[in-house]
Amino acid sequence: MDNSLPDRGSQQHSESDDNTVSERLIEGLSSHAVFMLNTEGNITTWPDPAQSMYGYEADEILGSSVDTLFADPEEMETTIDSLLAEAANGSVETQHWHRKADDSVFWATLSISPLRNGELNGFVAVCQNTTEKHQYEKMLERQNDRLKEFTDILAHDLRSPLSVISSRVHLARETGDEEHLDAMEETTDRMARLVDDLLSVAKQGNVVTDPETTDVETVVDTAWKGTGETVDRAVLQYEHVGSVSSDSDRLIQLFENLFQNAIRHSDGAVIVRVGPLEHGFYVEDDGPGIPSDIQDEVFDHGFTTNEDGSGYGLSVVRTIAGAHGWDIIVTDSNTGGARFEITGVEFLD
Repeated sequence: MDNSLPDRGSQQHSESDDNTVSERLIEGLSSHAVFMLNTEGNITTWPDPAQSMYGYEADEILGSSVDTLFADPEEMETTIDSLLAEAANGSVETQHWHRKADDSVFWATLSISPLRNGELNGFVAVCQNTTEKHQYEKMLERQNDRLKEFTDILAHDLRSPLSVISSRVHLARETGDEEHLDAMEETTDRMARLVDDLLSVAKQGNVVTDPETTDVETVVDTAWKGTGETVDRAVLQYEHVGSVSSDSDRLIQLFENLFQNAIRHSDGAVIVRVGPLEHGFYVEDDGPGIPSDIQDEVFDHGFTTNEDGSGYGLSVVRTIAGAHGWDIIVTDSNTGGARFEITGVEFLD
C-alpha cells in the first residue's frame, strides 16, 4: 500500500481547482455582487455580477478602496477602517447608499467577512441591492406615523363640534327654540366635511405597493392643466426631472396641490418652477413665500393661513410623498418664494 503524500504539483492543482470553483460560485450569484478585498480594503476581484450592479469595468475599479462604492462615505455611522477592523474578527454588515458608475445611487446591504489561512489574508464582500425593501420599510414607518396622527386629529377636531352639539341639545330641550336645531345641523355638516377630508388624506396615505415607471414631465403637464388657471395668471417653467417609480395618479395630485398652493397665495402673476435634485425634485415659486416660523407647521392637517382654505392641501402632499417612501421639506426659493423639496426618490433613467 502506498502511504506517500501527494506531490507538490498535485497539491497546487487541488488549490487551483478550489479557486476555480469559488470563482464560478461568485459568478453565479446574479442577485448579489461578491468580490474580494485585500487587508487594506482595496478591491482585488471584480466578477460580472459586481460589474452589472455598479457599472464599473474591472480595470476601472480594481485596486480602488471599497469606500469608492459608497455614495457619501463621510455620512456613514462608522468609517471603512472601523468596519474592516471589526470584520477581521468576524462578519459585519452595513447598510448605506451606494453609487454606480453613472452617478445613480441605490440602497445596499454590504456584508464583509474575513479570509484567513492562519493569518488574515483579506476579506470577501457581498453586496445586495435592497432599495425596494428599504423604501417599503420607510413607507410602513410613515404609514404608522400617519395612523397615529389621524387618531390624534379625530380626537382633537371632533371633540369641539361634539361639545357644541351637546350644549345645543340641552338648550333646545330647555327653550324649544329651533335656532339650536339649525346650529346642530350646521355643526354636523362641518363634522361630515372633516371626516370626508380625513378619509381622503388617509386614502392618499396608503403605501404604494404597485408603483409603475412614471414620466414626471407628463405628470407635471397633466397636473398643471388640472389647476384650471389661465396662462396669464401663472407660468410654469420645467427642467427635465426624469422617470420615477410611483403611483402616477397620486403623483399628479401631489403636483396639483403644490401648484394650487403657489397660485392661491400669490396676489398676481406667479412663476412656478419644477426641476431635479440629486435624489429627487423641487417645486418652487416667486410668490410671497412661507414665513420661517411656520414652515414646520404647513404640512399639519388643518393648518392654513387662508380664511377660505381647508388646511388639507399640503397635508395631502406630505401624505402622498410618505406613501412613496419619500421625504418633503419646505424652504425659501432664490426669489423669496416657497420651495418644496421632495427627496429619497429613485430615478429610473
